[in-house]
Amino acid sequence: VTSDIHVDKNGPRTLEALVRQVTSLEADVLIVAGDVSTSLTTFLETMLALRPCAEHVLFLAGNHDVWSPPEQVRIGLDAWKRLDEVLPAICAEAGVHDLDRGPVTIGGLGFVGTLGWWDLSMRDVELGAPEEAYATGAYGGLRWMDHVYARFGDDPFPAVAEQLRARLAGQLAEVQADRVAVVTHMVQFREQLFHKSHPGWRFCQAFIGHAALGELARADERVVLSVCGHTHAASQHQLGRLRA
Repeated sequence: VTSDIHVDKNGPRTLEALVRQVTSLEADVLIVAGDVSTSLTTFLETMLALRPCAEHVLFLAGNHDVWSPPEQVRIGLDAWKRLDEVLPAICAEAGVHDLDRGPVTIGGLGFVGTLGWWDLSMRDVELGAPEEAYATGAYGGLRWMDHVYARFGDDPFPAVAEQLRARLAGQLAEVQADRVAVVTHMVQFREQLFHKSHPGWRFCQAFIGHAALGELARADERVVLSVCGHTHAASQHQLGRLRA
């Protein structure tokens, strides 16, 4: 599993090192859990580089992957367009399975997945930030840029979170497997949060996950593995039958 490569920020050497590392593992499945690049050209180059690293490569989008500047939104390339049409087409060209478009079963293990979206359920309630700050994404000297670059047509973020939660529920109903892995970009469980002391970062915790995604995973007894990205911090937790 890898996530949050941010190749457009970290550069090609990061990708080259990742390719070497994954190739050395001789993995059956490589999961890329979002935030590859906002640049579609860089995204394609990354998928083509990662495809030979494992027998199966699975991808799902992160928030940065669906960002569009205003000039692209004006011509119809908003977050829904990227998520539902552009990224799946690029993945198909590269021979990568886009989990946002549907589940896949490999070796008896079913994989379901979604970008997911945040709904403020992970917020730090002890911080005391005002509601207007969550509406604008700005507090404590930091600005959460989803509020600027993530435009899902006219859909407000709570509606986006619910639509993507419903898509994940649909995938769980569809997948035919006795054991299932749930993959999201957004954090599913509070145990997966990476806490920072800075007030601005405590505020940004609100935009990290959606607890209802984890509730879906817990409710399905077939789910044995839960994977997410977005935190930029590796961790493992045993949550009952689930390894997260």
